[in-house]
Amino acid sequence: MSILFTGDVILDRGVQDQMRLHGDSLLTNALQKVKSKDFFIINYEGTFTSSDSSQDDIFNFKVDNEKATLLYKNGVTHVSIANNHSYDYSEDGFKDTLKTLKRCNLGILGDTCEPKILTKGKYSCAVLSASLTIHNEALCISSIEKLKNSVTSFVINNPSIPLIIYIHWGLELQPTPEKWQRELAKELVNLGVDGIVGHHPHVVQTIEFINDVPVFYSLGNYLADAYLPNTNCSYTLEFKITDKIQNINIKPIKIERYFPSFVDKEHQFSDIRKYISISNGVCAMQMKDGWMLKPLKEVDFKEETTLWVSSVDKKITAIKRLQSGNDLLTVYNPNDQPSTIRLHGDLSEMQFSDINNDGTIDILLGISKKVNFDPVKKKRINIYSYKNEILQPLWLGTKFIDDVKDFDIYSMEGINYLTTIEIDEKGKKHQRMYEWDDFGFALTTTNQIKANEN
Repeated sequence: MSILFTGDVILDRGVQDQMRLHGDSLLTNALQKVKSKDFFIINYEGTFTSSDSSQDDIFNFKVDNEKATLLYKNGVTHVSIANNHSYDYSEDGFKDTLKTLKRCNLGILGDTCEPKILTKGKYSCAVLSASLTIHNEALCISSIEKLKNSVTSFVINNPSIPLIIYIHWGLELQPTPEKWQRELAKELVNLGVDGIVGHHPHVVQTIEFINDVPVFYSLGNYLADAYLPNTNCSYTLEFKITDKIQNINIKPIKIERYFPSFVDKEHQFSDIRKYISISNGVCAMQMKDGWMLKPLKEVDFKEETTLWVSSVDKKITAIKRLQSGNDLLTVYNPNDQPSTIRLHGDLSEMQFSDINNDGTIDILLGISKKVNFDPVKKKRINIYSYKNEILQPLWLGTKFIDDVKDFDIYSMEGINYLTTIEIDEKGKKHQRMYEWDDFGFALTTTNQIKANEN
């Protein structure tokens, strides 16, 4: 089953003015650009009401009921009302909104304290909407305590159903989440949540994986006035789900004159670099329709793509696969200036660490290739350092004691070590640990590695 999430949808103000001038087809065309998904979920900020009893706020949103009908007719299946605009027109406006959504056969998220279970065939997924901003006291889940209680109860009673939190939180127009949001995200993951999707800031915020659980702190706008800095760039988010979140895909959009349109494939790269730059340990892979996301540690370069983009230590790294089969490694500095090196051999993995302990993050690559002193094709470790905004080779695959099967990084008392699983001529495996020693690696005593660690 597939679930598509968008960020903030505001049908009042500029959006409504444009539809009055040019007709409702503007909304219809915008929604129909999303290819049919099993479930299409939006965060709707505002009310469907004729009430004039507005709350004491600078912005209060309402539109006529027919706009809800347009949402349903053009693919939206569920509307979250858990946000700071649900009570813009008091209790009457809120009740009118619920009635309208129900009459239009739109599923409602956020009107109860329990997640809504979505089902297709043998697969199910639950979505829980919550609001942790202002003007949401009357909503069912409007506090961290209520949110955690609801999650705990659901996970205990439904351990086999994936649970996604769709949450209104954070500071508007800020590119990164607050400390309390990161802490709460970790708590929710520990309670058993399978994904977190945020909105409210009206700009795209950090993406991260916590114990392999995806956290999107803010998707940005989808349908809204987008005249403030960075409010016109965002993306849609799709989860493909079996008994867990199987695939994660995003697709960049631009908001032009209040309405969204998908960015052409050839222009998506710059947007992806921007989104990844405020994240860490995330890899985006260009697919036929959008970008697949994975934790960087899970990427093995066997995906059907020719472009991988990742961010570590505020540096953007891109791997571009050429038609020849070789790869280009590019690192972009904060000013978006690239430094590129051509790789030779078959790339299988990539890790980042200050492996020579000089204060600079290095790029460690697993590459299968031949070398002059060893003409047999086998996995080797190549390491590049990025200093003075230039990629420089640090280690280019000199043979270890035996053939390397796997490698990883081990940190102890402020020192980073290279750990390997090596296979000797008789097929026996050896676990070894090396420390950088001026011009290469020196074997250290392996008994420093704890028995329960790889």
